Amino acid sequence: MKSILARSLFKSYDGINAVDGIDLDVDEGQIFGFLGPNGAGKSTVIKMLTTLIQPTSGKISVLEIDTAKEPLSIRKKIGVVLQQPSYEPTLSVE
Repeated sequence: MKSILARSLFKSYDGINAVDGIDLDVDEGQIFGFLGPNGAGKSTVIKMLTTLIQPTSGKISVLEIDTAKEPLSIRKKIGVVLQQPSYEPTLSVE
């Protein structure tokens, strides 16, 4: 089983590509590092993988769940601690 599967992942802001065609496969139980220089798009990819933002194009599945179709199902199954706090408008106390 693939824990993470991303295909042709793109994210652009005002016509500027932050992520340009990434493919990523992470097998169940595998540990991986995500390295690159400042501005390479690492944080943007992590935000897409954790459903905080949607890709401009491409497909992502986490635990074999499509992030575009079932983001809340994924959020119930993963845990993320970001370096800097971010406000998520879809979260509530209910």
